[in-house]
Amino acid sequence: MLRYQPKLSESQFDSKGTETQLAVRAANSKQNRATSLWSSLCRSRHGGVPQAGRGGRPRFVFQRANIAATLLFLLMLSGPPKFRIRDLEASLRGDIDWVVVLHILVWGLAGVWVLFQVGKGGRAKLLLARLRLPQKLGLAVIFCLAVSAMISKAPALSAFKIYQMAVSLLFTQFFVWKFGYKSCLKKIFWGNVLLCGAIAACAFLLPDLVWSDSDFNLGPSRLRGELIAPAGVVSAFAIILLLSGVRKIWRVLSLSLFVPLFGLLVLSLMRTAYVVVLVFFVLILLKPHDVKPLKHFAYLVCALALLLYAYHWMPHLSEYRDPETISSLSDRIGLWRYLSNVTLTQSPWLGLGYYSASRVYAPDYNPGLGTAHSMFFEILLGGGVLSFVLFTALCLILSVYAAHILYKNRDRFSLAIGSLFLATFIFGFMGDEIDSGPVGMCFWYSAAVLPWLYERSLRRATRSDESHRCLPMKVGALNEL
Repeated sequence: MLRYQPKLSESQFDSKGTETQLAVRAANSKQNRATSLWSSLCRSRHGGVPQAGRGGRPRFVFQRANIAATLLFLLMLSGPPKFRIRDLEASLRGDIDWVVVLHILVWGLAGVWVLFQVGKGGRAKLLLARLRLPQKLGLAVIFCLAVSAMISKAPALSAFKIYQMAVSLLFTQFFVWKFGYKSCLKKIFWGNVLLCGAIAACAFLLPDLVWSDSDFNLGPSRLRGELIAPAGVVSAFAIILLLSGVRKIWRVLSLSLFVPLFGLLVLSLMRTAYVVVLVFFVLILLKPHDVKPLKHFAYLVCALALLLYAYHWMPHLSEYRDPETISSLSDRIGLWRYLSNVTLTQSPWLGLGYYSASRVYAPDYNPGLGTAHSMFFEILLGGGVLSFVLFTALCLILSVYAAHILYKNRDRFSLAIGSLFLATFIFGFMGDEIDSGPVGMCFWYSAAVLPWLYERSLRRATRSDESHRCLPMKVGALNEL
């Protein structure tokens, strides 16, 4: 811990002692550098405003998450798992079993944790004032969805899902403020790795929980993992954070994790997850960043994939998934058109109840789909045009932030956050919700971190411009001398 000491006075020593004066100046210079370092660390951690800790001293070190907070975060990240196949109408009727009780318990504890953080020390107004524009838009969306829950055919289900969304937003925001951006990202990574390990273990021990039929094969041919966690989603998240987070990609631990994660991704037969990982590798190859081994690894993976495809050693996806469904996105386009027409016809402004309306109207179009299969159309159907416009504005702002940091910044953390948001956006657009689970927690984590990264990037650009302006003036002054 750095300590402030009063500067030494040269008048206290013999003015004729040159060595003594030099030592005094060196000591004062070291203290000035220490003070400058302290202030810069405080500004980088807290958006330019040094924070006061105990005794009036600046505090720039985040706290360490305890076991209870970490376990609660991992349970929210996992969903928790469903563990059984549940009828869509059971949720509409409000049937309760032990899994529902588990979900209520986990999310109830998460809500208590959020309320404790808000009410601790009477700092509710301060915490609300620190919320950025994405969080304010998210809370506005949640408020509009809450109003629509009053006209829902299953108000209890809609209210619980809206409550989950609010808790996910606030929990991730407070968790980041309290324990740090990078600490939270590490927990997201290891949480996805643990979910991948659970799916792999269930593939051998409890195959009925994770294996399902593919389009052309009746039998356990697709490792979806839906009752534990979507295998394609968690494996894609884990691969993105693994490759963008390690400093030395050629380490044994990194390679030993990449191989099973990539195998789980392949066995999931999830085309959206394939697209997400492919886009991530394209970003690595196109974006100039400071991690050259990661780019070399991406070249190697792409070369191996082309080699396997050229020699017909790679299994064809068309043997398991119907290629004709690509043009219609597995009939999602027709479903979205039908649900939009229902919303604009029956309740265009308030919607028909978040998450519950899709379980009522989606089976009318196609009983095999069940939900809206998109976070945008789930919000449009559930909360109407007003909620849809606010949520679209939120996604556009986050997209601008992500594009800016991916283009301007060269560090690994910016690559990880930008790629993570891009992955959540694609997954959410194609079928996942943002109220809970891996996609929901990663979405709201990105909403908490992207504004900070964007503002930091702008500050760096401003300081760089000022330094470039000052340089010609200094050169001209030297020439005059």
